[in-house]
Amino acid sequence: MKNSIATAALIFVVSSINLPWACGQKIPMGFDVFGEFGPSCLYGAVHSSATGEAKCETGRLFAGARLRLTRHDALEVSFSYSPDVFNEAYSLDYFNGRLDSHSFNYVRYLSVNSHLQPFATVGMGAASFFGDKMGVPSNESCFAWNYGVGVDLIPQRFFALRFELRDYSTTLPAYLSSGLHNVVPSIGIVFRFNRNRKL
Repeated sequence: MKNSIATAALIFVVSSINLPWACGQKIPMGFDVFGEFGPSCLYGAVHSSATGEAKCETGRLFAGARLRLTRHDALEVSFSYSPDVFNEAYSLDYFNGRLDSHSFNYVRYLSVNSHLQPFATVGMGAASFFGDKMGVPSNESCFAWNYGVGVDLIPQRFFALRFELRDYSTTLPAYLSSGLHNVVPSIGIVFRFNRNRKL
């Protein structure tokens, strides 16, 4: 919990520092809409209903928008959906049929090369679990944060390919002290609008 609070504070501080600077830079310098997909890999106190082991047994769809504030700084909102199928590794019979995540992220571009732009990101939001607890339909949400790295390959000014690796960290619905990591390597496409020519 302390790590989650520290991460949220870091995002707020970084955003506060960059927003005044960005306001003088003709916002938006760029606006992106993206869609990605990849395997969904679960690590934590869970086990696969098929094999008894946590592994990459399902996928995740991931979409959102990114507002480029400066050449190196951006803010992102995103939604992801995963038909994650796992049971908690406890006596409680909990079956999860779907996991949704809503996130707000700060993105730092490490390079502004016109064809290759690596970045790092950190953010927070909520993870919603839709499943079945002891035979009763269940819908529970938990605080979640995520972090990751990626790179945009830009063949032309208004289009890019994105390769990314993120870890969505949250707690299990029934045992809030138990951590759950959802590692998602993904690939996707980015539509880039209103571009500053230096981006």
